[in-house]
Amino acid sequence: MRVRLLITFLLLINIGFSQEYSFYGNGIINRLFDENNREIAIKNLGKSQQLIKIENSFEGYGQFFVRNKTGSYILVDGTGRVYKAISKSNDTVKYNRIDSTHFYGYNGGAINFTYHDTIFSFGGGGFWRIGGQLRYYSEKYHEWDILPINEEVPTTNTLWYFDTLNSEIYYLQIPITNPATNSSITKSYSIFKLNLKSRTNKKLGEINKYFIDQFFYKEIYSYVQLPSLKAVLVNFNGTNQYLFDFINNKSYKLVSGDIQKAFYGNSKNISATNSFEINNWIYFTRSNDPTMQLDSVKITMADFTPMNTGFYEPGRENEWKYGITTIGILTIGGIIFFVRRRNKIRTKKENQVDETNGIGDFKSIELDLIEKIYKSTVEGKNFSVEDINAAIGLSKKSLEIQKKIRTETINRINHRFKIIFNTEDELIERIRLEEDRRYYKYIISEENGKKALGI
Repeated sequence: MRVRLLITFLLLINIGFSQEYSFYGNGIINRLFDENNREIAIKNLGKSQQLIKIENSFEGYGQFFVRNKTGSYILVDGTGRVYKAISKSNDTVKYNRIDSTHFYGYNGGAINFTYHDTIFSFGGGGFWRIGGQLRYYSEKYHEWDILPINEEVPTTNTLWYFDTLNSEIYYLQIPITNPATNSSITKSYSIFKLNLKSRTNKKLGEINKYFIDQFFYKEIYSYVQLPSLKAVLVNFNGTNQYLFDFINNKSYKLVSGDIQKAFYGNSKNISATNSFEINNWIYFTRSNDPTMQLDSVKITMADFTPMNTGFYEPGRENEWKYGITTIGILTIGGIIFFVRRRNKIRTKKENQVDETNGIGDFKSIELDLIEKIYKSTVEGKNFSVEDINAAIGLSKKSLEIQKKIRTETINRINHRFKIIFNTEDELIERIRLEEDRRYYKYIISEENGKKALGI
């Protein structure tokens, strides 16, 4: 009976994310399948024009294209679903669903991008809440996981730019109301920067008053990121099209007639969609073309004229606030130092959880296992298979289940450690015993143990 239940469960999982979809003659999919060495993220601006056709229940959902060295992917907005291109033959590309997501209706309109060949999703809204979580997709485990950041800033993909050179996301936070209380979370149009290396959010300032009316009355018709120009082309309407340089806080007015026509459309309401830029050429599809064949237009800084105003006004805080903050930090640091020195004991485990050092990424049972293996290594003792089984509550399970869960737990801890600290090191290592080569012991190096535990 147990075997049949297990087989049924595995079949259900397989059905959940192994469907195969074939697409013939799709211009944008065919072109981007071969861009092996580029990281590309495309927001599909029209829900009615989908990149690929999947289940009928998701026809009204927008889609995103993401490409990195591991392959090309389609994300379905607000669902957590991930489809990966598995093969191409002539003009036919086959996609498989690779995620095991069960719930949807959240994180709609998120900022989706690829970083270090991993798919990330930032912000988005759903279920009466707009959030600012930083999530990544683990292709190994077919699921999404979360990374802590210093401050959650609710946002959507209204406008953003990815500075790949410095690993920073610049994004716009528009006025937001909390549906639960009908109160405003923010009343301003603010520019923030998320540093992906340190996972810290920083507010840069407020949008210049000159552009606020554009956002408030006209809204963004479309936009396309221009890596070659290190900026974003934003189209409000046929006469209000700008280039915004987030990094240097500069703005430019578009003067090229060809680009204006291509990105605002015409009297037949035919406009550019699915836009991306490579080597000063913008590639795009047409909203009335079901085959999504690519068109292109060249773009350089000569197509713009500089404006006398920056995109945003940098925030300015009073100097005395910095002084008080500095004194407060030094005072608190001194108190903590002397208290620890006097007591000469470690603080309790719950007080050691400091997400800025990466501890908050591990679950409590994983932290407990890491501490035990590290302590055993430091004391020169052997931490055996039986010790791991006892630490994660497997002592009474069958040998087959023990091996499966034990391996998954160690792999998951090592995977998170690599993501958190951007390293190729294994946190938990398995070494054969010198006295009996048939058996293993588990160790954690002093350097990696201190990193993981925030010591």
